Amino acid sequence: MPTLGRIAIPIFASLAVLAGCSHSVGTDLTFQRGVQLLAAGSPKSAIPLFMQVIASAPDGPEPRAMLSLAYALDLQGDRAILQAKEARRNRHATDPPGWESVAMGIAEMTQHRPAEAVRHLDQVAAGAPKGSPIAWAARQWWTLALILKADHAKAAESLAELSESGPTRMTALLWGVVIHARHRQTPKAAERLIQAAKEASAASGQDLGTLDAAGTDGQGLYDAAVAAVAQGDFAKANTLFRVLEQRSPDAGDVPVWLALLAAVNGRWAAACDKLKDACQAGSLRSRALAHHMLGVVYALEDRPDLMIQSMLTGQRLLRRGSLPAHVTTQPRPDVVWFSDRMK
Repeated sequence: MPTLGRIAIPIFASLAVLAGCSHSVGTDLTFQRGVQLLAAGSPKSAIPLFMQVIASAPDGPEPRAMLSLAYALDLQGDRAILQAKEARRNRHATDPPGWESVAMGIAEMTQHRPAEAVRHLDQVAAGAPKGSPIAWAARQWWTLALILKADHAKAAESLAELSESGPTRMTALLWGVVIHARHRQTPKAAERLIQAAKEASAASGQDLGTLDAAGTDGQGLYDAAVAAVAQGDFAKANTLFRVLEQRSPDAGDVPVWLALLAAVNGRWAAACDKLKDACQAGSLRSRALAHHMLGVVYALEDRPDLMIQSMLTGQRLLRRGSLPAHVTTQPRPDVVWFSDRMK
């Protein structure tokens, strides 16, 4: 059976975009390696590398910003806040906020202070350049903080805006399915799922009007099932996905679709159980996606530690095998650290 998959992996911006941050700190390979590990969902492994860079050049804000973010994602909130305060920048009015501000928001969430998290992240989203990676990241974390704060109406409003365009469009649609389903807003959840299926089909180049279940191959059935979701025929889609699940439980992202279909059909408990099962079944990318979605469920349950751990697990699955097996270092040049002037 071919590899099945139409749902794009949600871009968890605060992790996914970090791989590009290393370019702003020159050629320090130890720092770059730390950023790579952080982007791959391994903050604990990144911490000693950032500490090594700071020990060699304590005045640069970027390593401290990344260290504070690593501590926050490693659920060490107090240390994250301390390092964020040490990431001193040139505080001119034109200076955008740094990743240490995102770290502050995450740390406040893990310490069960969502209102403070919302305040920090709102400042980052407002102050960062529009469309920048840190702006997208802050907006996603801000939405999660709103969920933890039980301000679900504002969180849904934020997701509706994020789903209109930009790199987080699919993320916003799928998060919207989960949030609306949790609050028994079935029509809105169904609308988001239909949009997500149309987006997935458009990205794959499939013509929804020509797909049916007549073919016996797995990919044909899968495409027909996605088309049924896009057309709002959830019963047909559920039947086709179940056939595929019986044929090959580990093929593609079928387990995630079945969990989402259970959610839009008003079966919240079953949807959560299926999502947890999907974390153990399906392709590597499908399991990563399931962990990302389960993180939103944990946010709805006011369990920020599990929320972050689930997101990180998804990121590790997504990036598995993409990093070199060893840390590469190079001799440090005998110059003054100047990363505080880098943007």
